[in-house]
Amino acid sequence: MKHPFFKKLTCLAAGILCCAGMNRMNAAEPEIIISYLPPTGEGGIAEGRVLWDGLTENNAAQYAVIAMLCVSEGNDYVKPCYNNYLNAVDASGNFAVNITTGGAGDFAVVHVGFYFVRRTAFDGIDGAGVNTGFMDGRYIGRPLTVNRNDFWANRPQPPVPDIRPGLAEAGQRIQLSCRAGETILYTQDGSDPATSVSARTCGVGAVFSVPADGSLLIRAVTRRSGIFSAPASFVWIPREPLTTPFWGLNVSLALNGEPFGHPLSEETTRTRMAPVARLAGWVKTFGTLHNGLPYINKVAKELGLHTLIGVHVTGSKADNSAQIQGLRQILKTGPAPDLILVGNECSLAEIAPATHAACIDSVREAVKEAGFVIPVGSADLPDVSWSHTVLDRLDFIGVNIYCGTWDGTPENEMTDALIRTYAGQVAAYPSKFVLLTETGSPHAGGPYSVQNGFVQTPSPQKAAKYLDGFLKWMARDPVPSFYFEAYDEPAKSQNGGHPVEQYFGLMDGNLELHPFCRETALPVQTIPSTALMLYPNPTSGDLFLKEESRIKVYDIQSILLQDVVDSRVDLSACPQGLYLVRINETCVKVLEK
Repeated sequence: MKHPFFKKLTCLAAGILCCAGMNRMNAAEPEIIISYLPPTGEGGIAEGRVLWDGLTENNAAQYAVIAMLCVSEGNDYVKPCYNNYLNAVDASGNFAVNITTGGAGDFAVVHVGFYFVRRTAFDGIDGAGVNTGFMDGRYIGRPLTVNRNDFWANRPQPPVPDIRPGLAEAGQRIQLSCRAGETILYTQDGSDPATSVSARTCGVGAVFSVPADGSLLIRAVTRRSGIFSAPASFVWIPREPLTTPFWGLNVSLALNGEPFGHPLSEETTRTRMAPVARLAGWVKTFGTLHNGLPYINKVAKELGLHTLIGVHVTGSKADNSAQIQGLRQILKTGPAPDLILVGNECSLAEIAPATHAACIDSVREAVKEAGFVIPVGSADLPDVSWSHTVLDRLDFIGVNIYCGTWDGTPENEMTDALIRTYAGQVAAYPSKFVLLTETGSPHAGGPYSVQNGFVQTPSPQKAAKYLDGFLKWMARDPVPSFYFEAYDEPAKSQNGGHPVEQYFGLMDGNLELHPFCRETALPVQTIPSTALMLYPNPTSGDLFLKEESRIKVYDIQSILLQDVVDSRVDLSACPQGLYLVRINETCVKVLEK
């Protein structure tokens, strides 16, 4: 089982600080800053950044960072290995080095040296001969030697807000605090507070306020003696009354045999989004290209919905660039999405953290170029060990939880397991806004085996039970959640997915609610026939309405039998039994006798 990295914040308040302007530009000569080092005696990844305005997209490949371990015997070892010791930097100066060593006790590596170099200065040089003395004249700027014990003993702690990130009342006042001797640097435009020209220092009395619309985004670090804390990102969005059955829905519009990649017009997208708008206040997508995805943000906004727009991340640089270009077009068309999700379940796809991080940086740049400030996050399964490289870049995280679908959770424990798992993720990331980005239960497609050989059998009854438990939880304790999903996805059968993955939808390809959803999310009115003047009920033939309406008649299996616009419907040809009559948006049970 994977375990998440628990990013614990130490709350040692030293008073509330006041705001003063501070500009920080990249250094005229290279300066190395370390953001993370594994503790002494532990292996892992050292992460940092070279601050230098000479780095660009075009020349970054010409430079590298050398990490050198200095052991007690006086020997130096380059990392990660002799034949691969020139560690890449990107155009922003970011680098990561595996400094794992087997040394322990007197041989535990305490000091780590970092040098910024031009690669051509090391052409043909065997890393086994690279040592401290050898480096004279071969590095650029100032090298940095870090004592790992001092790093952890003296490293500043991230700032702490007095109100946990997440849903908050509009106008809620937020204050940040830090330990004595540390200074808070923050931005509100999504940029890196350690390096951004828009960074400000935060002093006694600083107050931030949650807006009535949009979100409050604060990215912040603390600094002491030239050392920065890990970055922290805080997001608050205004709490709104829940006027729909769902807070949010995941939306894919690949319906009725259309494959992923199928072009969909804006008009068709609008038609397919209309039923979604009656069910939820937020929508979440999984990409920016094809199947209506280029239009969903615009259409959803026209319908009064909030949006979380997904950017699909793969191991292909070309595919990722296309997705980000798709986002640029969405931003250009406007209006601005409320949130952006970069990558979904990247751990399952084994996406390299550097690739994921690069996509996050590119998305932030696209948002900045469009003139917006939009929180950026990512989503994964519970208990995933997030990379520091990725986690520290995220303003919020999403968790996808499927109790009773992909595990052995018994049917009568699904709701409790869902609530418990989500609460665990919220507790694990106290500085993050944590959304429930996916949850649901399939209504068909099985049986199938999951962990430990346990067999799950989907059914409409089980889907209804999961949905009922979820909605009752939301009624007691509304949390930012996206139910999976609005429509069934038959396209998943074309991509080698498990058959069950096609059947999570609340609605079918005809834009109609499945019976389990209609009965659970939109409870059937039991005495509406009098108010609607639907009579007689029970009936042995004709049903009448007081005025012409859109009437749809379903049998108990949710098969559509009639669809008319009239003030009369004829049930004389229907066998005796219970039927569901939908009059515009109202459902009525009718007994044919």
